[in-house]
Amino acid sequence: RCRSSHPSQSPCVAFGLEIMAQAPAQPGDFEIQAHEQEIRNEAEACALVSPKTSLDDLKAQYASNPGFLPKIDNLGQRFSTMRRTRPDGNCFYRAYTYGIFELIASEPEMLAAFASRVKGSLDFCVSAGYEKVAIEDFYEEFISCLDRLAAAAGAPSVSGDAASAAAVAPATPDELLAECDGYLVCWTRCLTSAFLKVHAEEYVAFLTSHDSIAQFCAQEVDPMAKDADHLQITALSRYFGVPVCVVYLDQSTGDTAAEHVFREDGDATTKVPTVYLLYRPGHYDLIYPA
Repeated sequence: RCRSSHPSQSPCVAFGLEIMAQAPAQPGDFEIQAHEQEIRNEAEACALVSPKTSLDDLKAQYASNPGFLPKIDNLGQRFSTMRRTRPDGNCFYRAYTYGIFELIASEPEMLAAFASRVKGSLDFCVSAGYEKVAIEDFYEEFISCLDRLAAAAGAPSVSGDAASAAAVAPATPDELLAECDGYLVCWTRCLTSAFLKVHAEEYVAFLTSHDSIAQFCAQEVDPMAKDADHLQITALSRYFGVPVCVVYLDQSTGDTAAEHVFREDGDATTKVPTVYLLYRPGHYDLIYPA
């Protein structure tokens, strides 16, 4: 009769112990934290928004992944350059805000119209449940950024305070991001969350893994470093009234990247220029038509 090599172990138990001994150890908390920190360090080494680069750089990046190349070739027929953004989970909010700042920086009338639209955004967020004292610094920094863009363009003060307008330091979109990125991301997240809560009945049917819009916002919109998806893009573009076209570079069938334009109430006749974003799973960059 067959016996195990150890009188107290069955063959199955002995085999199980051997497999356990061979299996790699599960990472502990320290290893997980170290890996997460390494990812954060890699992201922080990237520019918030890079200078414009050719789409050839994108082709080189995917040279070993030929499934993407036909779509990149087709992108080159419509778009000429792109700006990469820091891959830290805030890329949609940062890229969209930067794209708007680029559009209005040299267009005083457009800047004035945008500023008029967002002047009431603090009260709007308070009406959605935010404590004013908790968010007003973000709002004031956002308005200050618009004032600095206006000063750079020789346009009237956005805040309407003529006495302090002369003291406003002009700034480019790049300079504003370098100084105020965290404030801008926080404020656009607040606006996105507030819009979704105010219009909860319109969006609750689109939830798939959350019980309510309030829960969705608390888990997916308000926290920093949480990626944006369809609902967040819809909400913020509707509030700002600036269309955004998302170009999807993925491995879906076909040789042409799908595009989706987010507009306020679907108004295709709007004269406001569009911000173009290139989406790759989990990340948004800016892309510019040829």
